[in-house]
Amino acid sequence: MIILKTLRWDNCFSYGQNNTLDLNDSNLTQLVGTNGMGKSSIPLIIEEVLFNKNSKGIKKQEIQNRFVNDGYSINLLFQVDEDDYEIDVSRKASIKCKLYKNGEDISSHTATNTYKTVQELLGLDFKTFTQLVYQNTNASLQFLTATDTNRKKFLIDLLKLEEYVEFFDIFKEASREISVEVNALNSKSDVIIKWLEENKLETTEIFPILNLPKPSETDETTLRHLRHDFEKISENNKKIIDNNFVKEQLDALEASGHLEPVGEEISLTAMLQQQGTFGSKMAEAQAHLDKLSELEGQCPTCESEVDEEKLEELNTIYYNQKTTAQNETVVLKEKIAETKEHNKKVVIQKNQQRLHEEYIRDWDGSLPSTILDGDEISASIDELSSKLRNVHVEIERVSSENMKAERHNTRVSIIQEQSEGMESQLEELVAALGKVEEQSAHLEILKKAFSTNGLLAYKIENLVKDLEDLTNEYLSELSDGRFSLEFVVTNDKLNVEITDNAKVVDILALSSGELARVNTATLLAIRKLMSSISSSRINTLFLDEVINVLDEQGREKIVEILLGEELNTYIVSHGWTHPLLAKIEVIKEDNISHLE
Repeated sequence: MIILKTLRWDNCFSYGQNNTLDLNDSNLTQLVGTNGMGKSSIPLIIEEVLFNKNSKGIKKQEIQNRFVNDGYSINLLFQVDEDDYEIDVSRKASIKCKLYKNGEDISSHTATNTYKTVQELLGLDFKTFTQLVYQNTNASLQFLTATDTNRKKFLIDLLKLEEYVEFFDIFKEASREISVEVNALNSKSDVIIKWLEENKLETTEIFPILNLPKPSETDETTLRHLRHDFEKISENNKKIIDNNFVKEQLDALEASGHLEPVGEEISLTAMLQQQGTFGSKMAEAQAHLDKLSELEGQCPTCESEVDEEKLEELNTIYYNQKTTAQNETVVLKEKIAETKEHNKKVVIQKNQQRLHEEYIRDWDGSLPSTILDGDEISASIDELSSKLRNVHVEIERVSSENMKAERHNTRVSIIQEQSEGMESQLEELVAALGKVEEQSAHLEILKKAFSTNGLLAYKIENLVKDLEDLTNEYLSELSDGRFSLEFVVTNDKLNVEITDNAKVVDILALSSGELARVNTATLLAIRKLMSSISSSRINTLFLDEVINVLDEQGREKIVEILLGEELNTYIVSHGWTHPLLAKIEVIKEDNISHLE
């Protein structure tokens, strides 16, 4: 049993110094104040002192009262089973956290480790503690109106069933990993089986290696001598044939008439320069003619009248210059062509003369013109060559057979050796695969067992039934038996059905007051269920603004129910009060809130 006793705080949120709240004083207390006074800040202060964080995610610099701006401090006395504890937290530039057990300091060296000690003492994580101590209509409304899948997820978190999901993820990952291993083993075995099939030997017979034949050394020696003699005849006959060819070329060259002298080459440089000069004169004369043709009555430079007779005279002069240059160019071109033809003949005569001199040098007049006869030697050479060639062909044939036999024998030896190794590996893989597949089958069973349709669904279905029964107990009292609620679990979804006098209605169709009754009943049921399954009961509960939309009868009902609960409940409201309940007002003066 966890009993929160006395809470003291300075400069938290809108509060100033010296604030004290006895959390174990009354069974049911009203906490009253208008908006912005700091009513809802009190459960956040409790969260901060015990867990160093709050459910609204407010940053540390925003917790201190900004009008005081001098840090903040929180102190909480609480009891766990038979032991008394005190936690004291102050924060300015840094945090200081002290934890005492029965008056003895049990703080760690760091605030982080001290908070871990607190959480171990409480036996609750932050999320569970928050939902046990602080509830409001928004949280319940989100649960009841959420999508079916999200509602089931909410219950998984709420009922502390995350470990089932964690186990499912673990088994799912393990199953995936072992599936990868199974696939890898299958792939390896498939490769080995394919190799054994593709390399299956048709025969394991070892082929013999044949002896190679040897050519006759006497025949080879005789052939070498014959070839030497024949090579001399061939060499002389080649010289005679080459000499006869040179003589034929020499006779043909002398008969061609190209050896007669035709003079020396004539230079074309002067004529080409003269041709360029004539071209320049023609261009110059034509330029003058073009300018004269553009003159019409008045000179464009001096603006004086043009003398027509002088103009005609100039035209005639430049025209004659142009014509003369053109005629001289024609004559010069003919002379250039004749010179080129002459130079061509000179080049031909010189080339022919050079060839003639070369042929005279190469021709040997002492050689006969008839080739020598080597048929007898050639016949002997052919006979021996054929004999030796047949021997070498047989050597190549036997070598080829031996090479095939060696390849076959080597392949048989290697494949037999590799096959033994492959078969041994295959046996090991099959054995390993059997074990892995067995593990995979077990993991599949575990994965299904911890899936949302397995043990988790069974657990939720049973816990939801308890939640449904508790909710309907409260709802029956709050609505005089008019409303009832049913949770329907199907696969990964959790449906909510609201019945109004035996008629099923959509929860969104309820009025604000009706919805408040359903919300409040659900809140109390969730709180009670969580207390039972968390193995930790806490004496404090803040119900934040759950009565605002209830009518007077509904408020009386909820007060009556809460008075029967073993709780120290604080009803947070804007201004409604009950004459029989203890009341604490939150008052703000000069931007500083305090309890009264």
